[in-house]
This record gives sequence, C-alpha cells and structure tokens, in this order.
Amino acid sequence: MWIVNSVSSNIQPLILRKKIARDMWIILEQMYGQKKRKARVYQLMKDLCALRQGDLSVTDFYAALKSKWEDLDYHSDDIWSCPQDQMHYMTKEWENRIFLFLAGLNDEFENIRSQILNSEESFSIEDVYSCVEAEEQRRLVINGRKGDHMSHNERLAFVSRASMGTACSSRKCTNCKNLGHTMEFCWDLHSEKKNSKGRSSGGKKPVLNAMNPSDGKVFISVEQIRELRAYLSQIDVGQADMSDEVKVNQALAVS
Repeated sequence: MWIVNSVSSNIQPLILRKKIARDMWIILEQMYGQKKRKARVYQLMKDLCALRQGDLSVTDFYAALKSKWEDLDYHSDDIWSCPQDQMHYMTKEWENRIFLFLAGLNDEFENIRSQILNSEESFSIEDVYSCVEAEEQRRLVINGRKGDHMSHNERLAFVSRASMGTACSSRKCTNCKNLGHTMEFCWDLHSEKKNSKGRSSGGKKPVLNAMNPSDGKVFISVEQIRELRAYLSQIDVGQADMSDEVKVNQALAVS
C-alpha cells in the first residue's frame, strides 16, 4: 500500500497491522498532526512578530505579511458555535494585524502611521495598506527618485549618441591628413563636391555632425574651422544670399 511506502521504515510497523487506510491516517494524525500544527503556528507567529520592512518596499512588506497570515489561517481549526462571536473575533484579529503592519514600517512613515492610529474611523487592512503605499509614492516623487531614473535613461541615450559621433569623427583622410572625412570625399581631390548643393556623389544628404540637437553644443573640427574662415573672408556679409547660407552649411558638414 502506498501509505506504508510513503513513511519511513521506523514508522511502518506502527501502521502495518491496520486493515484500512483510514485507520492508518488516524494513527499518523494522532502522532504527528497536532504536534506539527502547533510547531508550524508557533513558527509563523514568531516570524510575524520579527518581520520588519527594512529595505523592502511597502508592497513587498505587505505581501510578506499577507502570505504568513494566509498560512496561519490555514492551520486554524477553531470551531465556533456562535457566528457573532466568530465575527467579533475575526474583527479583533484583523485589527491586531493592522497594528502589526504599522509597527513593522520604517520610521519614515511615522506621520501616516500616527494619522491612522489617531483616527476615529475603522479601517480595513486593505485601506491601511492603500494609504501607506500612496504615502510611499508621494515620498518617491518628492525625493526625486523617479526623476533620477529618467535622467539615468537620458544619460544612456546620450552615451549612445556620443559613441556614434566619435565613430564619425575618427575618420581620417589619407590625402590631407585631416579628420572628419576619407580620401573618397576629400575636397582637395574632388573639388566638384563643393558645388554639389550639399549632396554626395551617391545623391544622399551628408550627415551634419557639427551640432548635437539634444544639448545644443557645437562640435567643429579644426579643418572645418579653416574652411569656414577661408570662405567667410571671400563673401560680403551685406550681399549674402541663400546660396551663401547653403555654402556655409556645406563648410560645417562632415563628409
């Protein structure tokens, strides 16, 4: 029989002489059931009294308490003859659990804890948890933790953009020895590219790396400064037109 095979060898002789499984279960329950239940209830009560929020969030702390409360209710075998007495007992039991939840919170929730305890209204455990959790969210916003989280994401995006810009600026022309372009796009070798209206030989617009729109800072290479200075010295500011603006942009472009 599977019950006999499920217990240790030193217990098997105690139930082998029973003819039916029910009698075997009765023997095992009398020997271990009550003892195990009391030990489990004792351990649960001990854990509940020692449980504190610490580094846990309010949600995690409440979930840990609720899990042990449900386990404790499972091991409760009280039989009530009067429903009113049972209801009164459960009301007091949940009131004690509210006190246990409030007592385990960190000191930063002292204000909301005092408000709940000094209130004349009767709160359920769910209402108390909702108030404390709302206070936690309010404190997170005030302390700027959510803002810090967003700033962290923005910093990651900035690092990604910076790495892409570094890859472009690391290109070096083997002809003029300047950074920012390769020999295929060197204006000294391909003077016709200066009059291509800002387009490369492939018909695609060049990528402008002179300004990062996210932070408004200008990054211009030494060669770009030379080209811009040389071109500005050749034009009359009072007679500059749209074509001149296009040429200035070409001078700033990274081929």
